[in-house]
Amino acid sequence: MRSLLASLVIWGLGWASLTWAADTSVTSGEAQPDWPAEIARLQGQLNRTPHQPVLRQQLAIAYNNYAVALADAGRFDDAIIQMGEAVHLDSASTQLQHNLALIHLKAAQEAYQARRLDKAHQLITQALASNPNSADAYAFLGEVEYNRQRLKEAKAAWEKALALDPAMKGVRERLAQVQQELPVESKFEKLSQLHFDIRYHEGLERSTGFDIQDALSQARREVGSDFAFWPQHKTVVIVYSAEQFRQLRQNAPEWAGGQYDGKIRMPLPGTGMDLNEVKRILAHEYTHALTYELTQNRLPAWFNEGLAEYEGWKHGRPPWLLLRQAMKTTQLIPWAALSSYFTAASSTQQAALAYEQAHSIVAYLVARYSFWKIKRLLQEVANGQPLEHALTAVYRLKPARLEENWRAWLEEQLAASPAEP
Repeated sequence: MRSLLASLVIWGLGWASLTWAADTSVTSGEAQPDWPAEIARLQGQLNRTPHQPVLRQQLAIAYNNYAVALADAGRFDDAIIQMGEAVHLDSASTQLQHNLALIHLKAAQEAYQARRLDKAHQLITQALASNPNSADAYAFLGEVEYNRQRLKEAKAAWEKALALDPAMKGVRERLAQVQQELPVESKFEKLSQLHFDIRYHEGLERSTGFDIQDALSQARREVGSDFAFWPQHKTVVIVYSAEQFRQLRQNAPEWAGGQYDGKIRMPLPGTGMDLNEVKRILAHEYTHALTYELTQNRLPAWFNEGLAEYEGWKHGRPPWLLLRQAMKTTQLIPWAALSSYFTAASSTQQAALAYEQAHSIVAYLVARYSFWKIKRLLQEVANGQPLEHALTAVYRLKPARLEENWRAWLEEQLAASPAEP
């Protein structure tokens, strides 16, 4: 079976629903004041007449609005300092406390997206110190703890979020998921190394000739070399028994040999399983981990799977048997339709053909244009370009022309290497 990338769900906190305390003297569309100059002016006045509560409040608002501007510019450390000054001046203001918590949460979101989970955890804890009744903060905390494989803590955080806001979207489903996983995964053995946090069913130790640490280190080294990207955070890898994998990963199609959903998940290698296939699955799923980070999960499924298959097969030549048959019978899948084949609705045969075809497309682009253009393509997608526009920008050809050229290349490749019986 091929492996599948399940859609990675990043927790959305509904930032737009949270509002800042703004200076009502500044209307929409007007140029923002020079807040540092305004702060200096108000501070001077307050120093000369310290017993003026209105002046003190105006200075707090100036600090608040400067913090807002800094946060909007992504300067969260500076924003936290300025908002802290505002809270110091007007500690009774619940709105200022709320805004300080919100800046911490925004900074935590940035850290979370960069997979700096310890930093995100620290920032969320600081947000809760300012706003201990924030359901958003507890929901986010649950997501961070879940991704750190701290399932008990994730469960407690999500229960707290629901206690504060029973209607909170999505949290009940996440809580149900962790409640299902906790009894199984809490009993797993733990093997921690510099770049991987490995949790495994005890049967893995009896898998003769298989060293998951070596296989993961090889995947990190070789896949990372192609993408010139080696994350410094730990990637969680969970190895289940085959029964546990099917029980807990019910969203994975029957034909999936592994899954990446923020964690690499795979069933225990069977005694009759080719160990090279296990290594291919790990390289495949690790590629998904990298492409998620490099594109903020914006890469269409078919290209994502093509890259993962390309990396998984670096040490072997796939037979592409279904691809050969589809070429002969003119049943190749149009590029625009490929992503629809990577769903649970697809049969094993349909998915297998889609994997082979996506793999061949990436192999063509690498053979014809080299891998460095793949990295440029991912950068275009990370910057918000749809894949079709990114292909045109990087390869200087419309996708339809690229597809036509790929077909010609594929025909030559298949003719040059007859299928083995």
